[in-house]
Amino acid sequence: MKAIFVGHLKKLLGKEEISIQDHPTTISELLHYLNKLKVDNDVTIKRENTLLFVNGVEVSALDGLRTKLNEQDIVTLVPVTHGG
Repeated sequence: MKAIFVGHLKKLLGKEEISIQDHPTTISELLHYLNKLKVDNDVTIKRENTLLFVNGVEVSALDGLRTKLNEQDIVTLVPVTHGG
């Protein structure tokens, strides 16, 4: 599986994309895995502030955090930035 990072997530994870051999089986497990890899431990990658796409389809149109993943999948993470 490949994970691609957009915006500040590239800096947070220290790269633009990663290949994951022993891939997580759900989006929830992927977020947990990526939070262990990040450079800045004060920031957490959360579903609430990240758009998650599996093979170009946003996970809310699939099965949300329970969306199943397999080794051919490409997951793109796009941070949602909003202000007040």
